[in-house]
Amino acid sequence: MEFMEVIKKRRSIRKYKPDPVSKEDIDYIIEAARLAPSWANTQCWKFIVVTDQKVKEELASAGNSWIAQAPVIIVACA
Repeated sequence: MEFMEVIKKRRSIRKYKPDPVSKEDIDYIIEAARLAPSWANTQCWKFIVVTDQKVKEELASAGNSWIAQAPVIIVACA
């Protein structure tokens, strides 16, 4: 698939399956993000993986109630 096709077909998901996400899948996603280019290869980001339902509900209380439905939340901090 061409890059522009990927961009044009993207969509925002706000309804999630309750299926658990394996640690291997999470590690794969984090590794892909870690390998993304950064200014002077500084990789000035941190990723926080949230699986605890109570914490997800606290994040959702900021106005994004749909986010608590996700089995995993990955917070990217730069």
